[in-house]
Amino acid sequence: MLVYNTVNAGVAKTYEIQSFKIGDSIKLDHAELKVIDFQYGEENNKNGDQSLPVKVAMEVMNTSNKDISVQRLIETKLAYGMDYYQTMEGEFEGEQLKKLSPNTSTQITLVYYVDPKYNDKSAKLYFDQSLYKKQVIDQYHHGKRYGIAVDL
Repeated sequence: MLVYNTVNAGVAKTYEIQSFKIGDSIKLDHAELKVIDFQYGEENNKNGDQSLPVKVAMEVMNTSNKDISVQRLIETKLAYGMDYYQTMEGEFEGEQLKKLSPNTSTQITLVYYVDPKYNDKSAKLYFDQSLYKKQVIDQYHHGKRYGIAVDL
């Protein structure tokens, strides 16, 4: 029993997802983020495969006094329960996401292609933890694994 306690000393024992809503301001390490829109499109049928486009629009602002990278935002996961979707499609300025200037904001629209059975269902948007690493580490020191999501 002593070995188990020693090996697991300092390991987070609970998991917390802090949930936000569309329009809420979310503090990241060096930026502030808002999801500003969420829309379902028309069902597609390509080569017998059906999919439903889902658009998620976000605005991110650099709140620091130096250039930052927020390109990990395009790796945001859209989830319906245990089904996760990722995309590289949408409208965003790749170079600006790599080097966002201080007090500058930019918009990102991601387009996910999901199973049509999720039409008009609620979803969650999960952000890469590297965008809010300080909060993750702080919560870890308090015995929690931490994540941020937006309820859509």
